Amino acid sequence: MAEKLPELTRGEEEVMQILWQIESGFVNDIIARMKEPKPKYTTVATFIKILENKGFVGHEAVGKSHRYFPLVAKSEYAGNVASSMLSNYFDGSLSQMVSFFSQKENISVSEMDEILEIVEKIKNR
Repeated sequence: MAEKLPELTRGEEEVMQILWQIESGFVNDIIARMKEPKPKYTTVATFIKILENKGFVGHEAVGKSHRYFPLVAKSEYAGNVASSMLSNYFDGSLSQMVSFFSQKENISVSEMDEILEIVEKIKNR
């Protein structure tokens, strides 16, 4: 990973999740996809401005409005969050992290099989 991305607040991440899903949109498009109670337009516009300042979002002018789009891929941010969690909570140990989640979450047999398949593929590289 080239550079550590800034952390997002819950509200910023909610906006990013929607932008990643719709790929681009106006403030009202984002609000329309938010859960009730929906935030005010100015609240979402403020989150977007913060996300622009953090380098997560770009925009293009469309008339008097702006269409916003992600500049950071969801997979890039997810990798950054996972790396941060790994180092901050599990002393960099992937096995500790997997063990933690396997104890705390109801992992189905098929999910466990998928994990084992991934491990086997990595071993056979």
